[in-house]
Amino acid sequence: MNIDDRTEEALAATKQNPGSPFYPQSDTSKTISTQTGVLEKLRALSINSHVDEMRKTAKNAIHIAGRMALAGQITVFFAGPNTGKTLITLKLIAEAVANGTAGKNVYHINLDDTYEGLITKADIGNRHGVEVLTQNKFPSPNENFAELVAALVKEDTASETVFIMDTIKKFVDVMDKKASSQFMNTCRKLTSAGGSIIALAHTNKNKDGDNKAIPAGTSDVLDDCDCAYVMDIVDEQKVVGGTMRTVEFRQEKSRGPVVQEALYSYTKYDDSDYERMFYSVKLIDGNEADLLRARTALNIERDKDANLIKVICDALKSSSEWIQKDLVIEITNDASFPRRKVHDCLKRWSCPADEGGLWAMSKGPHNSNIFKLNQ
Repeated sequence: MNIDDRTEEALAATKQNPGSPFYPQSDTSKTISTQTGVLEKLRALSINSHVDEMRKTAKNAIHIAGRMALAGQITVFFAGPNTGKTLITLKLIAEAVANGTAGKNVYHINLDDTYEGLITKADIGNRHGVEVLTQNKFPSPNENFAELVAALVKEDTASETVFIMDTIKKFVDVMDKKASSQFMNTCRKLTSAGGSIIALAHTNKNKDGDNKAIPAGTSDVLDDCDCAYVMDIVDEQKVVGGTMRTVEFRQEKSRGPVVQEALYSYTKYDDSDYERMFYSVKLIDGNEADLLRARTALNIERDKDANLIKVICDALKSSSEWIQKDLVIEITNDASFPRRKVHDCLKRWSCPADEGGLWAMSKGPHNSNIFKLNQ
């Protein structure tokens, strides 16, 4: 085959691929006859001339959920049922609140939960600065959210807000292209005014050829968001009291300095204690910046409980182990801490030392909880 034949073959292939960035799309019959024209277009695709702008963007980027969601953007996490999308998202948001990057106006619009689940999320929210909004406040979620966004934009307070939308299918029929597009336009109005959205969405029941989860619905949500990840459970191991799951976040789309992938683990306890599951969430193999952010959030949270932690540790030091009922009575009799706060503190810091835990909890006679200091 001579050079002219190869040129004609390449041009013919381009006509069959109108999405090629190297040729004009307005007139596919017009071809570029010189090699120089192709090189000029190739050079135009380079990021080199934009590197200063990209560096500025990276420097000013504010991460609000690990390094997978940025302030001022629409981020979507796609996952199947029981993957842990709400659990991990809440933990990452809690860390961002503690670090001061998510602000003081974080709202979890929880439209996909049981009554008991709502109570648990509210308990977690009270401790970590996340307000929970429920179905009775959003009887018509799509319309209600549009009204809320319009009011925030008009009031010029949109930039102070972060919304967790749980789940997106409760706001819009993701199989309806027109409705999905209109809904994403509403979300864009908020982020254009400086607000932030993390939307939780579902994946298809069937996976792809590599056994990876696939985003459900039409492509509009993925097309119109700024950043998207698909979550998959990649490992499960039996541990004492439950099963430790490892979840992979795989990037599908990004606009800005976010990671390509991330791994998080959590323990699904046999007694289905959601709060303990929440506190078991931890980053696996993150870079130093990720790990530092997680440690800082942990230290801030521990400082808030410092006085009560000291009292509990002093009590635990006085005996090799304590039954929870007796321990709570001992502490509330000797100190002015509410019983509920003592229970919460005991639960919060009853995890392995490498997860920030201070004492261990195990089951005793008659299903009682036994506590002892970590070694």
